[in-house]
Amino acid sequence: MKKYTLTTATLLTALSSTAMAADVGGGFDLSGNLGMVSEYYWRGQDQNSGDPAVQGGFDLGHESGLYFGIWSSAASGTASSEVDYYGGYAGEMGAVAYDVGMITYQYPGVDSAANGSPSFEEAYLSLGTTLGMVDIGVTHYAAASDDNDATEFSIGTTFAGIGASYTMGDYDKTGDYYSFTLSKEVLEAYPIELALSYTEMDFDDASATDDDAIIFGISKGF
Repeated sequence: MKKYTLTTATLLTALSSTAMAADVGGGFDLSGNLGMVSEYYWRGQDQNSGDPAVQGGFDLGHESGLYFGIWSSAASGTASSEVDYYGGYAGEMGAVAYDVGMITYQYPGVDSAANGSPSFEEAYLSLGTTLGMVDIGVTHYAAASDDNDATEFSIGTTFAGIGASYTMGDYDKTGDYYSFTLSKEVLEAYPIELALSYTEMDFDDASATDDDAIIFGISKGF
């Protein structure tokens, strides 16, 4: 899933470094990102059978706070790829940043009539603030087609040029997940971002095997 919310730390699934947005007129800016992760995990769950995944996308933002984007990754299972489309509105109220929008997760090439469509939609609301050097936030995802909502809490900071973030989440009818990420931008002349993450999922189903992984990522914003 694309790193689209303001406060939730999602580097383990979308390691996209800060892009230098290009002014395309009319108050709009266009930016993009491209990267690769050693494993693609989302909400503590393997999305690509433990294999590396190339990921990337584009974001179109307006000075009013409106934004739209597309993000894609290699995946496995019923489809060989995932494509996410999203849009929303972001801004600030005093010291509190907010982001509200919708996202649809699509899996091209799946025969929905034969296999049932794995695609689904969520609405999200994200709130965050900064206390000293620490960013804290909470994001709630409301599923459009069922009651499998999710709530994430995150905290992050930067020290000596190294970013550190911790996220804990609860995914209804699935389990609790956690992640810790360290990231650093390197190569000043042609900056790229390196990240190392640990993620873990504790499933609600006692018969399911809990999942965890150490993930390396490299990305470039443009």
